Amino acid sequence: MNRASNERGLVALGLLPLLGGAIWLLFLREPRPVAAELGLPQPVAAAASETAAPPSATWLGVIVAGQDADLGAELAGQVARVFVEPGARVRKGEPILQLSALSVLGTAGMARAQYAQDRSAEEAAELALESARDKADRMAKASDAYAAGDLLAARADARKAEAELAKLRAKSALERASLQRELARAETQILRAPFDGVVASRHVDPGDFVTGGVPLARVVDDTRFVRFALPAEAQAGLKLGAELKLTVAGQSLPLTAALVSLDPELDAASGLGVARARLDAAQLQSRGLLPGQRVQVFAPDSAPDGRAQRTAAGSDRSR
Repeated sequence: MNRASNERGLVALGLLPLLGGAIWLLFLREPRPVAAELGLPQPVAAAASETAAPPSATWLGVIVAGQDADLGAELAGQVARVFVEPGARVRKGEPILQLSALSVLGTAGMARAQYAQDRSAEEAAELALESARDKADRMAKASDAYAAGDLLAARADARKAEAELAKLRAKSALERASLQRELARAETQILRAPFDGVVASRHVDPGDFVTGGVPLARVVDDTRFVRFALPAEAQAGLKLGAELKLTVAGQSLPLTAALVSLDPELDAASGLGVARARLDAAQLQSRGLLPGQRVQVFAPDSAPDGRAQRTAAGSDRSR
């Protein structure tokens, strides 16, 4: 009995160090902050400030021209002459390209064949009229030998032949005038600038063959707009005439643009609406913006670096 009691005492003494070590490990896992014990202010995590800061309102836009026109030929032909090169300034009505239509030879041949056919028909009608008049005159001189009805029929045939000749002559004159007009239109075609602007591109060179209706050159005017898409909540906060800022890749200074239009309908798939802003003309001369160039658009009160500024301000207040 005494032996069993001694053994239980030894086991209890062996477990005491293990229990003390377990309690010490628990205190190590949950240490008390030193700053709290000393009464120092708690620091604010930078990540929390960044998360709380609202994102900046920027939208991707593209530069477009106020007016643009693709110039093409009405008929198939060959480029005979080039008056200006891409990038050149042109005035309204100034020639850009001159074409020679391939149908000139075919049209000229058709005109000659039509003229020969008309002349042959006219000569046949003249002979028929001469024969009808001669018959009517001979029968009139020997009226006693012919019945009255035959004399009237001869005179009617002469008048009919005369009317047929007049009809052919009128038809021939109309067709010749139509063919001459077609020849004048097909002989040379000159593409002219529809408005004052710049030749943005030219797709052909002298000697190239072209087909009708295919764009050969493109002209744009000097005005520049930026077209961009934005969500409904951002669109609701903008008004016509509002000042917007644009940043261009490779240029440090932003551009200024005035909002001129807001699409009242949103795209059903993306939920975005299209807006359009006009760029300041004074800035265009020094920047050289071209249609198709991409820019970043933002309102002045939501500049792209606003988020960083707000985060820095929050950090200063925490200090």
